[in-house]
Parts: sequence; structure tokens; C-alpha cells
Amino acid sequence: MNWKSLLPLGVFASIFLGSGVYFSVQGISNAFYQISPLVAILPAIGLGLFLSGKNKLENFLKGAGHGDIMAMCFIFLLAGAFGAITKTIGSIQAVVDVCLWAIPGRFLLITIFIIAALISTFIGTSMGTIAAVGPMALALGQQASLSKVLVSATVVGGAMFGDNLSFISDTTIAAVNSQKASAHEKLRLNIKVALAAAMLTIFVLGQYSYTAYEVDSAKVFSWSLLIPYVALFTLALCQIEVFSSLLISLVIAVFVGIGHHFSIVTLCQSLAKGFGDMHEILILSLAIGGLAGLLQSSFFTKSWTMKTTNSILGQLYIGFIVSVMDLLLANNVIAILMSSETSTQIRQQCQISSARVATWLDTFSCVFQGLIPYGAQLLLISSLAKISPFAIVPHVYYCYILAAVALVFILFNLGQGSRGQEPHYS
Repeated sequence: MNWKSLLPLGVFASIFLGSGVYFSVQGISNAFYQISPLVAILPAIGLGLFLSGKNKLENFLKGAGHGDIMAMCFIFLLAGAFGAITKTIGSIQAVVDVCLWAIPGRFLLITIFIIAALISTFIGTSMGTIAAVGPMALALGQQASLSKVLVSATVVGGAMFGDNLSFISDTTIAAVNSQKASAHEKLRLNIKVALAAAMLTIFVLGQYSYTAYEVDSAKVFSWSLLIPYVALFTLALCQIEVFSSLLISLVIAVFVGIGHHFSIVTLCQSLAKGFGDMHEILILSLAIGGLAGLLQSSFFTKSWTMKTTNSILGQLYIGFIVSVMDLLLANNVIAILMSSETSTQIRQQCQISSARVATWLDTFSCVFQGLIPYGAQLLLISSLAKISPFAIVPHVYYCYILAAVALVFILFNLGQGSRGQEPHYS
């Protein structure tokens, strides 16, 4: 790989992060958004175009119009609309009231993490999970005086749990298919790694999640306002894909609003506001997708050679490759696909089981996807919370712990299928 591919993203991070730090030192509020990320990414795109070879504009447009990017943009729009209308009709507040009534304060963050982890496992996508759980979790955190940053990071951590582990996750499908591995064998190892990381995360959150608040025991709950969220979570349990789940739940929320005497005009205005609130992250996602298209087309070699036949070093190298790819492309599925050819060569060379390689491809790509401040997951939650994605990065405990647990499994050769050679495929 040509390491100049790091320069465009380095320029973007330097401008966005550097300006945020500068304005923070100056004591200016909302420091990280004094210079919009939409402005910060323009020099990065310009540098990427300058460093690219042939067909640079075509590659940029292909990247911006990639199916994953388009899917994310529509999820952003539906998530914005769903969040706006459930706020208008009072559904978010109803969920918050019930949670505050039912859950002890010290378990709120843990509950948010578990809900996000379960939903992401059921629907197989971190983006859909953040879109569904994020607004409710942030409103709950505000009511209970929890840090926005910590709540946002907790939602992302839970979302990445299912993104990594779910049978229907696109990362699982990409990793298993690219290595011709057994999905069940991959799950046997992956679930040990993910559950160990989740338990450690719950322990960490338990140290920080205590808060005190008063519950009005005389408060009367409007249970019908819970219907949109009950519908969304039920559709997730039924493994309905996220676009349909959000759309159906949005329609249900509209009817619930009508039942509570909200006018059609008011509801339509809420929908429009929800769409409008997502315009910045939508355009930024298109720009980052275009930049990734430039990097993918111009800077990568298809294979990174490695001379050793040591199984442990081979697994570490596979984790390193897919991590770098994800840092550069900000898309864990594409990172897995870009790493698959080299990973297959290393698997055969070092006699590593295909299920084990698929697990590390999936795991390490999800680790960094939950940590990069220009990735869709942190951009979405930071947009919902109105905070800097850089502020969230240090607190996504699950991703850090998942990386540490995975390294322990590799270094000590732990888990199902840790030894032996599986059939090699051409």
C-alpha cells in the first residue's frame, strides 16, 4: 500500500480536530462545530483528487454513490423523521418516563448498552440500531443527568456488538463468504470473544453509571405513546430489515399522533424538520464515500506479502490489514472485502482455520468502525447528540475491550477451531 493514502484523511482530521482543540482552548462553546466538518473535508477531497490517477472524478462519484452509502443516507433520513415525530407526539418522553420509573439509576447505562446490543444482534446493523435507540437513550440520559458523551458512546458500543456478532450482519456475511468459512464455526468463536468483551464493558459501565434522580410516583403514563418504539423493537426481533422497520414504525407513529389529536399539518412539519436535521451528516457521508472511492481505486495493492508461517503472527497481521483498510475507507464491509484476498493467502500459508480468519476480519473491522470519528456510526450519534464525534471516541469502551479480548484469544490461541488446518479453497 502507498502510505500517501493516509494524507487526505489526515488533512480532514487535522482541520476538524485541530480547529476544535483551538476553539476549546479559547473557551468558545460548541468548539468542534465552529468549522463544519463539511468545510473541513473539502481540502481532503481536493488532495485526494490531486493524488489520484486516471478516472478520478468517476471514482469519486462511484464512491459517493456506493450502495452502502446510499443505504446509510436513507437510514439517516428515516431516523431523523422518526426521531422528530416521536419527540413531537411525546413518545420519546413516554419511553423515558417508563425507564426512569422501572430502572434503578445505577443500571441505566448498562440497560442502554444491553438494549443496543440486543437490537443490533436482531437486525444485524449498527446504523439501524443507533437510529432506533439513539434518540431515546439521549433523552433518557438528559432526564437522568447522564453525560451526553457517555450515553452516545454506550449506544455505539452496543450497536457494534451486534454488527460484529449477528448472523444477518453484512460484516458477518462478507467475512464468512470471503473465507468460505462455516457461519456456525465462526459464531462459536465470535460469541466467546464478543460476550467476554460485553461482560467486561458492563462492569466498566457499572462504575460510571450511578446517578440520582427522583421519580414521580403519582405520574400517569400514556402507554399508547410507547407503541411506535414497541413496534420498532418488535420488527427488529422479527429480523425485518432496518429500512422497512423504520418506515413501518414511522407510519405507526403518525397514526398514534393522529390518535392523540395532533394535526396532519403539525405531523408533516415534524417530518420535514426531521429530514432537515439530517442534511449535514447526509452530505458529509456522500463526501466521505467519494473520498473512500478515490482511496480504494488509486492507492491499494491487492496483496501484502508476509514471509512467516507462524499462525499467531498471521492472525495478528490479518487484524492489522483489515484495521488499516477500515481506517482508510470508513466502511467495515468494504474493508473486509479489500482484505479478503491477502487474508486468504495468509490463512493458507499459516494454516489458520477459515472460521478463525473470518472472525478476526469481522471483529477488527467493527472495532475501528466504532472508533473512527469520520465513520457513519459516530457521525450519526454525534449528529443526534449535537456533540463532536471526537469527544465520543475515548468512551466507546466496548470497542477497546473487544480489541483487547481478541488479541488475548489470538496470542494464547484460545477458542473453537484454534488448531488444525481446514481445507484450502482456490
